[in-house]
Amino acid sequence: MNPRNGDERGVALTEQPDNAWSNIGAVEQAARDAAVARENRRSGNLDMLIEARARQLKDEPPPPDRQRGLDATRAARTRSAWAAWHREQAERHRAALTDLVAHHEAEAERLGGAM
Repeated sequence: MNPRNGDERGVALTEQPDNAWSNIGAVEQAARDAAVARENRRSGNLDMLIEARARQLKDEPPPPDRQRGLDATRAARTRSAWAAWHREQAERHRAALTDLVAHHEAEAERLGGAM
């Protein structure tokens, strides 16, 4: 048996500072490997659940009454967003046009024509 390759069980051995060989590192490595394997199984199971639910949601359209509710909610949000945009746009135009009207009135006054 070559100590660097492991013992008869296939457990890798580690060289200690005094050149003696020990399987302490192998035991620690086996524990780390087991912990990693457990975590991979957990995350793999979670991934499988997420993927399965995503397939269900993609393959199954929502019931008609729920779809109507979703459509109504989406339409309400869209109306609200457009209403806000129009209010803001009106304020921008009002500010710009007020300044424009004031400018033209001042120019007319400066040129001698009262309004």
